[in-house]
Amino acid sequence: MSEDAAATIAARLSELWRTSRPTVLERMNLLRSACDSLARNPADQEARATGREAAHKLSGVLGVFGLPQGSEIAASVEHLLMSPEPLTVDDLAGLRRQIADLDAVIASKPEN
Repeated sequence: MSEDAAATIAARLSELWRTSRPTVLERMNLLRSACDSLARNPADQEARATGREAAHKLSGVLGVFGLPQGSEIAASVEHLLMSPEPLTVDDLAGLRRQIADLDAVIASKPEN
């Protein structure tokens, strides 16, 4: 691939990240909200489904933008939320850590 082609692809990905970032942040908000709901009611299936869907979408998109660690963390969150069992206190603590880790990974990517 020529330098020009690589630069063009990098510029397009950068622009796509700029326009997609608000959606990524909204999905993070959904994930945080689901976690808060599950902390109040670990058996809340609606919150679990919302969080699982947000995590699934994040897992799919973060790698495209050069954030494979974020994809892995989101996939782990999705897997946790797939379990039919109510979340334990330890599960919720781990979920909060993973959300904080996802926030850090996303924040590490410049907006432009």
